[in-house]
Amino acid sequence: MNYLIISFLFVVFLQIQQVVSGEFRELISDPISFTTQDSQIVQNADLPMVKDEVSLTLNLKILSHNPNWACVFHKGGSDLVRTPALWLTPVKSQPHARFSTNINTNAGIDAVGNGLSLNQWYHLAYTLSEPKKRLDFYIDGQWVGFQSIQQVQVETIIFNDKPLYIGNDTIYNAITGQIKNFRYYNWYLSAEEVARAYLNSGGTAIPTSSQSLGSTSSPPPSQSPIPIPMPTPNNTGTMAGIGIGASLGSIALTIGCFYLYKKRQESKVLRVP
Repeated sequence: MNYLIISFLFVVFLQIQQVVSGEFRELISDPISFTTQDSQIVQNADLPMVKDEVSLTLNLKILSHNPNWACVFHKGGSDLVRTPALWLTPVKSQPHARFSTNINTNAGIDAVGNGLSLNQWYHLAYTLSEPKKRLDFYIDGQWVGFQSIQQVQVETIIFNDKPLYIGNDTIYNAITGQIKNFRYYNWYLSAEEVARAYLNSGGTAIPTSSQSLGSTSSPPPSQSPIPIPMPTPNNTGTMAGIGIGASLGSIALTIGCFYLYKKRQESKVLRVP
């Protein structure tokens, strides 16, 4: 009977660990205006714990183009600690998504597309995965660029425990515009989850025209273990309850199999002469 209890508790622990591993936090809900010197700073302890994947989604509206690099977000205590990070290029405001590895401190996707238009809301999504060895970037739910690590056996993405700067990161000026619905996830959002996040944020339709960087022969993986949440304002979401039915089924099956095994062992003992 003790073995049965231990087995039950172990399975419960594994299921709970899997369920709560996906966590997000909404850092900005309603629109916040930024000028070049403005910033929102979030300490690492106040963010979901990241192991080897991270995603960020936000709505962004540019009110004027910056003549210099403009920081949207940057997690890192120095210039070349950049996991994750997103800038807009000078003048054109093209998204420039970056991350750091043990080989390249400035890896990522160079200027995307023709640049963001003024006075228009965009939904941006940054998804990064060490197991998948890639960064993907989306605008208004559409996949527009990616960067894959080539030396997969030796190059690894370096995550850090430094603060997350939204806007001015003390090195680069902030964007001049507004940000809302800024969400930070500790897993890699699939293409379907990004599309759903875009629609949930008020998007009406995903564009059909392609603006992707380079070849589209390596699309982002379509599967993700945890469905995207629908967070409410000022909410830290923990995906407790997701997959509960499957978890209980697994627990019941494990208990049943273990019970039958013990009964068989007992019957064998009784038949020994």
